[in-house]
Amino acid sequence: MMPSYYNFDEVVNAGLTKYSGHKVNYIDTVGNQVYRNNSDRIFNFLSKVFLNNNLKPAMKRKLFISNIKKFEQYQYLIINRPDIIDREVLKFAMDKSETKILLLWDSLEKIPTSPELISLFDVVYSFDSNDCKNYGFEKIENFHFFDDLDINEIKPSYDVVFLGTADGRIENLKKTLGYFKINNIKAKAYIYVPPNKNLKRNVDIEVFTKITPFKDSFKFALNGKVILDLGHKNQTGLSFRVFEAMAFGKKLITDNKHVKAYDFYNENNIFVIDDIDKIQIPDSFWTTPYKTLPANIIDKYHIKNWVKRILNGK
Repeated sequence: MMPSYYNFDEVVNAGLTKYSGHKVNYIDTVGNQVYRNNSDRIFNFLSKVFLNNNLKPAMKRKLFISNIKKFEQYQYLIINRPDIIDREVLKFAMDKSETKILLLWDSLEKIPTSPELISLFDVVYSFDSNDCKNYGFEKIENFHFFDDLDINEIKPSYDVVFLGTADGRIENLKKTLGYFKINNIKAKAYIYVPPNKNLKRNVDIEVFTKITPFKDSFKFALNGKVILDLGHKNQTGLSFRVFEAMAFGKKLITDNKHVKAYDFYNENNIFVIDDIDKIQIPDSFWTTPYKTLPANIIDKYHIKNWVKRILNGK
């Protein structure tokens, strides 16, 4: 059970279906579908107009419970963002499940989750090192999910590319793009701008007002020789950009200093920005070839092993 933000759910559902060895019932907790048919829609319209009573929440709850009833019992219940799930629906799902797993893809600072909700789960996985240390969560990394992708056929148009959303990282992005421009490094940023936000136009920034599905977003990374990764404030976990760079054999520039602690870190392949206001990338980073990583390291961070970790704890 997870929200369909950025269509990330499609990749997780496909990974669980392919590698878990279980039958998978995926439920989108954003729940855009509410009405079973036009009769439900008309009935709710009349209820709102004449009785001032919106039946939509009750209908949505009923639909979720009906979807959960697809199987009599579940060995695993995996949930992201339990805070947006109706409490009756959450309890119903938990009562039918043997092992309850909570996935936290953001830090508690970015998306708070109450201790009361967290306590309902048998195991809590988080990609944030600080949260794991402070709250006793199990550490889980992000992953790559690419198989048989021949990137050699794709010729990059830019030296560096960045993919992200218009959020608190924009100022750091502009500073980084400014450094690239001064040093004649051809860079391009692809930014999704939600309808409620504005972003000043920049020749090095291409704006999108429609979300690119997560399963397709990696194609932007292929348009650059190097991938740029800029983290959110106080972020300690590694973003998907890091694992994409690994899978594609591309160099990475990141402001996340925690990457240095990982087994795939190599200063030849990864440049870490220590001070966003004083970026100095040596010429050797651009001129030396990528140092290929051992196949077992790349495989370690594939989604199949992410699924194994989630379900088996290793």
